[in-house]
Amino acid sequence: MPDEEAQKEKLEEILHPDDQAKAFKITLVFPHHTGPDYEKAVGLARRSPTYKAEGEGEFVTHQATYTPDEVEELFELFNLVHHWPETEVLVNHKRLPYGHQLWLPLMWFYRIR
Repeated sequence: MPDEEAQKEKLEEILHPDDQAKAFKITLVFPHHTGPDYEKAVGLARRSPTYKAEGEGEFVTHQATYTPDEVEELFELFNLVHHWPETEVLVNHKRLPYGHQLWLPLMWFYRIR
């Protein structure tokens, strides 16, 4: 679960403090959905090396984490799941305010090349 990953990162920060900024990562977490884009969204998420699924059937939750180098994959997946009410956007595995409205659009700057 995202909280477990955040706890691991916090422990790592305590044990090995670093004066360098951490890599900016966005994690999309989305549940089972009955819409037509669900299977495609799961397929895209599974292509991520960080893909995780918890639960089964209608109670499954999918998550995939993306770095700025993977912004196109993130963009494609987000466009499929952004309107689902249960979709969460985590920043560096943490729930932060304005994930959809602020943090995710910051990632879109990496699409400009």
